[in-house]
Amino acid sequence: MPVRYLAQNVFDAALDRLLTIYEEGHRVVVSFSAGKDSGVCIELAIMAARATGRLPVEVLMRDEEIMFPGTFEYAERMAARPELDFHWIYANQPIINYFNREMPYFWVFDPLLPPDEWVRQPPPSAYKIPEQNIQAMITAERFPPPEGKQLFAMLGLRTSESMMRRMGLLSSGSYLTGKNAWGVRGCRPIYDWQDGDIWKAIFDNKWDYNSAYDVMHRMGVSRDRLRIAPPTMAAIAVKSLPMAAAAWPRWFDLVCKRLPGVRSASQFGMRSVRPLRREGETWQECFERTCLKEAPAWIRERAQMAMEMQLALHSKHSTAPFPQVDKCLRCQVMSSWKYLAYSIYMGDPFSQKCNKIPYVEPEYFRPGSGTWGGKPSF
Repeated sequence: MPVRYLAQNVFDAALDRLLTIYEEGHRVVVSFSAGKDSGVCIELAIMAARATGRLPVEVLMRDEEIMFPGTFEYAERMAARPELDFHWIYANQPIINYFNREMPYFWVFDPLLPPDEWVRQPPPSAYKIPEQNIQAMITAERFPPPEGKQLFAMLGLRTSESMMRRMGLLSSGSYLTGKNAWGVRGCRPIYDWQDGDIWKAIFDNKWDYNSAYDVMHRMGVSRDRLRIAPPTMAAIAVKSLPMAAAAWPRWFDLVCKRLPGVRSASQFGMRSVRPLRREGETWQECFERTCLKEAPAWIRERAQMAMEMQLALHSKHSTAPFPQVDKCLRCQVMSSWKYLAYSIYMGDPFSQKCNKIPYVEPEYFRPGSGTWGGKPSF
């Protein structure tokens, strides 16, 4: 896709986008994760709201219980600022524990556990919402816009972090999206920023930020890998676990006690989350053994669905056997027995690898815990 360059820097462009929305009288709520991108969005929103007489800036953050130390301390400092109307919420929703095949979810501030078994507790100002889908945090019902105006959820999305994000923004044709199912439009004012732009804005303006980034940087994490998210969401997170164990040992012990499988993943790395093919075994035999015969029931069900779907897809364009290792160029992600085994070995409960099979509802593992009410995501 062609890139159109503007006659201004990305900082001024982002600020102009927000000034326009505030000047038009729309209601804006910043979705805050305590990461660097959403933190910059808050600072830009404060500047735009101050210039248009629209302070305080409304901010909403969903507490995920388990994040790198420094994250919630930063959130508490932001919540105390007079320029912000800060909504600290929690939903008791499940989050993926990628490193546990038996139970792939843990529940945030699990109501079935004594509070002293949580990694931490929410602040007194936090309040619970019933919706478990992350897109349902900011709704027109919870934040009704003025008559004749619209509600915008401001997101710290940057296209440089993901080709999928770039394509999503290009498909919408603007940094603004249409209304979602909850009557909310998305606003992505820093979509064209790079990592360097984020840090330059923070240091030039002396803005506060999450101290976990400093620790990660000192521990050797490269700038493009600095991420703030629940540390058990995906296989790639296994690479950050040894760093976290060395940087925050007491916190890491609490996490390991709370979440089975995390300590093994930190010790054995990717070997702990991938199928191990035995000597003389084909990848088809490895898949059948590790994902069907020896797998927990929920993984076995999904592996069966994924296998049938992939073999049917392959048969539509080829009479050759489904490949053992080399990818079939016309098939999708799981384009050989090896990649099928890799994709489904841990169950893929959010259907990130196999998006044709349904994601796993909370109800499956804990009756009475409800459904996602939409596509699960973080």
